[in-house]
Amino acid sequence: MVLGATSCAPRVTTHGKLATPPPSHGDTEVTSPRPQVAPARGRPQLPALVTVELTALRGASEIIWRGADGRPGLAERIGQKVFVDGSPAASPARVSGPVVVDGRTYDGTLVISPLAGGGLEARVRIDLEAYVEGVVASETSIWSATSPELEAQAIAARTYAVATLQQRSSGGAKAQLSDGVMDQAFRGRHVPGSSSRAREAADRLARAVRATEGVILLRGDRLEEARYHAACGGHTSAFSDVFRKEVRERSARGPSGVPCPPCARRAAQESVQGSPNAQRPLGWIEELTPSTLARIGRTFGLPGAPRRIGPARTDSGGRWIDVALESDSGEVKRVPFEDLRRVAGYSVLRSGALVATVPRPADPLLGGGWRAQGRGRGHGVGLCQEGSRDLGKAGWSSSAILAHYYPGATLSRPDAGDRPRVADSASK
Repeated sequence: MVLGATSCAPRVTTHGKLATPPPSHGDTEVTSPRPQVAPARGRPQLPALVTVELTALRGASEIIWRGADGRPGLAERIGQKVFVDGSPAASPARVSGPVVVDGRTYDGTLVISPLAGGGLEARVRIDLEAYVEGVVASETSIWSATSPELEAQAIAARTYAVATLQQRSSGGAKAQLSDGVMDQAFRGRHVPGSSSRAREAADRLARAVRATEGVILLRGDRLEEARYHAACGGHTSAFSDVFRKEVRERSARGPSGVPCPPCARRAAQESVQGSPNAQRPLGWIEELTPSTLARIGRTFGLPGAPRRIGPARTDSGGRWIDVALESDSGEVKRVPFEDLRRVAGYSVLRSGALVATVPRPADPLLGGGWRAQGRGRGHGVGLCQEGSRDLGKAGWSSSAILAHYYPGATLSRPDAGDRPRVADSASK
């Protein structure tokens, strides 16, 4: 099928192909590839419902909620059973939504079970499209987002969810998602404020999800590895470089790296002014302390803190893909940079797009800390949310944005009869 433009941006008509961008406005000049729309046969089936774990409640001794009628509810674990409002409940206990838990509103069904290690665990069984709307609201700043940006994010989020559930069910694990950033941020239904601007943003969000309902990205006959990140810093990275474990273990295929002119332009502006932009900073500087460096060294098999840290491999955009950690004895451990980020902290080493380090890679640390200067946030693969925002403002359609960040991918929407319709309580 053809995904048409649904925003107030200039319309782009497509006839069997993803839309190419309209003429650029100002200095945003990008030529977007034009992948073909996937044929109807052989398309993956979309689940009507998805299960999402509420990770903050994992191991809780009790779970409190408020129902649609405003009445509170309490689940607690006594022995090996779940008690709801003082009475033993079936296992798992099920509470019909909408419910409010810790200030977040969840539609669907709240499912509460005893956790093997003690305490309780909670999950939500929710309509796929309601989940996608919640993810988009959690992953983007909907207040200033354009409709094409929201539509592109919705398609990427839906594709990631369906692909992840498919992979986990085939591997024998629980076919469920996490509500944290290790999958996709999900804070329940977006509940707007009372201002007209808040209602307008919520309406724009709902329209974007409805306009793309059921639309997914494919690479060949497989679901796209629809990763996305906050800001690439000027160039995205290839899936095969960053997610090598997935490539090795299940022959996963994903997008290649592409230039991101909006981020590149902003990075150049920050370089000229000598500091990050106050409103939308790309640049950052962080220092790893000697104790953090010692922990990193031990994690990767060194006797202590590394003596030297430098890039072992970079990609075409200059992002560190592998890092070399050298010990005092000259032993070198080569590890993926994303593994280093995980150990140091994703909020510390915000991306692999490093532009300078102190000391320099060739120089020893001499027992002190290690300072890294970089730009961007996240792993750098797939859709760049900052770039998508600027391209949407420049008049690009959602299909053109996706074609740029997922070159070689195609759009597909299962027929209406392929998926049972489930009433979305959020829209009632």
